[in-house]
Amino acid sequence: MKNKDFAWKCWHFFVIFWPLLCFVFMGIIIGQSDRTVDERIADVGFTVISLIFFAMGMSIRRRLLKEQRTAVALTTAVVVSGGRQKRTGRNPEYYPEFEFQANGVNYRVRSHGGSGSRLVKEGDQVDLYYTPENPKLFYVPALQKYARRCSRLYCGIGILFPLFGLFAPQIRALFSFLP
Repeated sequence: MKNKDFAWKCWHFFVIFWPLLCFVFMGIIIGQSDRTVDERIADVGFTVISLIFFAMGMSIRRRLLKEQRTAVALTTAVVVSGGRQKRTGRNPEYYPEFEFQANGVNYRVRSHGGSGSRLVKEGDQVDLYYTPENPKLFYVPALQKYARRCSRLYCGIGILFPLFGLFAPQIRALFSFLP
């Protein structure tokens, strides 16, 4: 339980700290007189874009932490469907369905988060954690690995982009020597 509380504290810290730091970066970028107006706009744009990616990553992480906090009862579930394919733009997303028994009742549930590939196959048995009071609230650790990777990717972009904006004059000077 302490590990989960620590994860929530870290989430709260970063969800406040990083956007504030990005606003400080924006102030530094705008205040630098050696940048042209166009360069300032472009460099601040990196920081604004980063906040969007960071917010996406942190919202995924929040959902995962919330699922882990409430779903504490472990059972084995059978994958009854490898995922209904939903089209979002050009890329399909798969939402697998699981069947499990809790408190003597059979439940059939569909994954809350989709993935771009089938992470589980029909007939597979997977660990599933559910909320004892409401077994329809659940998570599957095998699927959370994919969501954690996406969260890390979005947060990573959200952390790197403002640094590109902040150090853009040095980066431009470095690449100005190239033909």
